[in-house]
Amino acid sequence: MRNSFGSTVVLTVAAAAMAASAQFAAAQERAFPNRPIELIVPFAPGGGSGITGEVIKKIISDEKLSPQPVTITFKPGASGQVGWTYLATRKGNAHTIATATASFSYGFVQKQMQVAPEDFTPIALMLVDTQLMAASPQSGFKTMQDVINASRKNPNSVKVGGTGASGSDANLAAMITSVVKIKLNYIPFKSGGEVNAAILGGHVDVALGNPNELAGYVEAGKLVPLAVFTDERVPGLKDVPTMKEVGHNVVSHSARGIVAPAGLAKHEEQFLVEMMRKVTYSKGWAEYAAKNMMTVKFLGGADYAKYLAEERAKLTESLKSIGKI
Repeated sequence: MRNSFGSTVVLTVAAAAMAASAQFAAAQERAFPNRPIELIVPFAPGGGSGITGEVIKKIISDEKLSPQPVTITFKPGASGQVGWTYLATRKGNAHTIATATASFSYGFVQKQMQVAPEDFTPIALMLVDTQLMAASPQSGFKTMQDVINASRKNPNSVKVGGTGASGSDANLAAMITSVVKIKLNYIPFKSGGEVNAAILGGHVDVALGNPNELAGYVEAGKLVPLAVFTDERVPGLKDVPTMKEVGHNVVSHSARGIVAPAGLAKHEEQFLVEMMRKVTYSKGWAEYAAKNMMTVKFLGGADYAKYLAEERAKLTESLKSIGKI
C-alpha cells in the first residue's frame, strides 16, 4: 500500500512537472517578439520608403508599441525585388518584415519576382501616396506643357529621373509616353535620394517621385512643380495642376504598407497587424501624412491581401493597355 501510494505521488508530481514544463515551453514559443524586429527597406536610403520606415520605427519606439526594438536594413536592387525576394526566404520568421509600395505589385504583374504572392503575409496598408513631376530650374521648364512641347519637338531629349527600371515611376513615365504620344528619356536610379541628387545637380531635366521626396525642394524654390497624378489637386500643392487638368488622363496611386513572410503563427500575425494599426492611427503618423501630402488609410491582414490582389488585377489591365506586358 505504501509503495503503491508513494509511486502514485511520484507519478503525479512528475506529471505535474511535465505539464508545467510544457506550458512554460508553449508560453515561450508564443512570446512574440522575443528579439528585435528587422524592417527591410527594399530601396537605398534617402527615398520615400526609407523615410517611411524611419517614421514607423520612431512611432513604435515613442509609443512603446513593441517590447522589442525595430531595426532597419536597406536591401536595394531591381526596383525593390532584391529586398522582397530576401523577405520571402525568411518563411515563418515574423521578426523580419518589409515596407511595400506599388512596385511590390508591379514585380508580380511584370513577372520580375522569383517568388509568388503566396510567399508573403500582408500585414497592413497604411498610406496612399501619389506622384509628382518636378523640373530643375536649369531645364527652363515652367509647366507640364513645356515638357510636352519639348518632347514633341525633340523626342527623347527630355531626361526624366525616377526610382527603378520598373515599378511606379518607370511605368508612370511609360503611361505619359503612351497617353500623351511623346517620347521621354527615362533614367532609372536606385532610390528617391539618388533621383533628388541627380535633378538638383542638373543631371536630369525633370524627376518623378512621391511628394514627400520632392515637395521640400519645391518649397525651398530648388525645383519647379509641374503636375501631380491624382484625380484632384493635392493638399499642400494646391497651385500644382493635375495631369487631367493639363489635358491628359494619367492617374497614378502608390499604396504604402508592410508585408511579412508566409508561414507566420496566427498570434504573430495578429501582433504585427495590431502594432501597425496603432502606428497608423497615431498622432505622429497623421502629422507625417499631412506634412507629406499623403492620405492615411488602414487595411489589416486579409483586407490588405484583398487590396493587393485587386491592385495586381488593375495593374495588369493598365500595363496591357500601354504595351508594357
